[in-house]
Amino acid sequence: MVFRIHLITQRPGDFDKMPSQLLSRPVNRLIRWAGATAAAALATSFLMAGAGTPDGQAAVAAVKPPAAPAVAAIDARPNDGSGYWPDFSNTGYAHTPANAGGLGLGAYPGKLTDYTAGMSPDKPLRVEYPDNSVISFTRFTALKTIIYGDNLTFVGCLFEGTNPNDNLVQIYSDTNVKFLYSTFKPSSYAMPPGNDGTVSSSHTEPGTPFDDSWQLVTTMKEAVAVMDHNDIWGNAGMIMVTGFPDRPSTWTNNYIHDMADTSHDVYHHDGIGPQSDGDGGNMIVRHNTLASLGNTNGLALQGTGVYQNVSVTDNYISGWGYALSIGTINNAKNITVTGNVFSAELDQLYGFLYGGIWGGTARGSTWRNNLLQARAGDGNPGYSTADHGKYLWPAGTTHTTDYTG
Repeated sequence: MVFRIHLITQRPGDFDKMPSQLLSRPVNRLIRWAGATAAAALATSFLMAGAGTPDGQAAVAAVKPPAAPAVAAIDARPNDGSGYWPDFSNTGYAHTPANAGGLGLGAYPGKLTDYTAGMSPDKPLRVEYPDNSVISFTRFTALKTIIYGDNLTFVGCLFEGTNPNDNLVQIYSDTNVKFLYSTFKPSSYAMPPGNDGTVSSSHTEPGTPFDDSWQLVTTMKEAVAVMDHNDIWGNAGMIMVTGFPDRPSTWTNNYIHDMADTSHDVYHHDGIGPQSDGDGGNMIVRHNTLASLGNTNGLALQGTGVYQNVSVTDNYISGWGYALSIGTINNAKNITVTGNVFSAELDQLYGFLYGGIWGGTARGSTWRNNLLQARAGDGNPGYSTADHGKYLWPAGTTHTTDYTG
C-alpha cells in the first residue's frame, strides 16, 4: 500500500524530498495561516532551536524560498525546466545531494575519483568490495565492469564503456545491490545523440551507434536491485531480478531514455527488463521517466509465466514498441497501474500496453487515473490534442471517464 502526503510547499513530483519536508510540518501549517514574512521569521526561530539536534541540518535545509508555481503532471515533460519528472536536471552522479539514501554522505564534490589507473572501454574490469560497502563518487570505465560483493551501495558513481550486445555492468551479489544517483552511459558520448537537453529522448533515429553502445546491466545471482535517481541511456535494457515477496525490486525517480541505435536489428530496446521467462514480480516502479524510441517495451515483462505484485505508479511513459508489457498471455495478477502520464511526445510502433492484455479486478489488478498527454507536433500519430488530459484505458483508447474494469 502506498500512502502519499501532499504539502502545499511541495512540488507534486518531488517524492525524494518528502523526508526533509515532513520534518518541518509544523512550519508548513504556520505558512498556511501567516503571511510570508512572518512565517519565514517564525520558521527560522523554530528551526534554530532544533539546529543542534541530529535532525537540525535536515530541517534547516527544508526551509527554502517559495518554490516556482507547481506544474501538474499532465502538463510537464522531462527537460522542460520544471524538474517535475526525472531528467538531466535531477538524476545521475552530478546531481547527488547531501545525505542521498540517508547515508550521511556529502553532495557531489565536483569531480569523480577513478576506481583505478589505466581503465579503458576496451578492457574488462573486476571490482570486489567487502559485503555492506558504500561506494561513492567513483568512475568505472571498462568494456565490462564485473562486481563482486553483497549488499553493496553505489552513490553518485559513473559506469561507462562500450560493449555492444553484452553487459556494461555484471553483478554477482546474493541478496541486494543499490545504485543511487549514478550514471550508466556509453564512454564515447557526453550526451545522447539527437537529445539537446530539451526533450525527454531523441525524437529521431538512430540514437547511439551500435558499435559505440552497451547492451545491459545484469544481476547474475539473486540480488534484488534498488535503483533510484539514476541516468541510464545508450543501451538496450536492464536485466535485473524482478524481486521476491519479502524483497521487491524498486525503481524510483530514474531517467531511462535514448536507447541505442534504434535502426539496428540486433537489439530489443527495453527500459526496465527484459524479463522473458515469466513467473516474476514483486516490483515497485514509481515516478520514473521511461522514454525512448524503440522496438519493444519500457517495462519489459515479456514471458508467459504469471507476473504478480507489480506496481507502476506516477511515471512518465512515451515511445517504445508497446510501452508496457506485463505478460504476453492474460494471466498476470495483483498488478497496479495508476497515476501515470502516457505521452504522445515520441513515436510509438504499436501501443501503450502489449496486446491490451489486462486481467482487471477479477485478478486483483487496478488500472486507474492514467492520463494521455498530447501536444501539437508530437511524434505519436495515434493521438491528437483533442485527447490531451483524457483517461487512457488499457486498450489504448481515450475517454472522459476513468477505466473501472
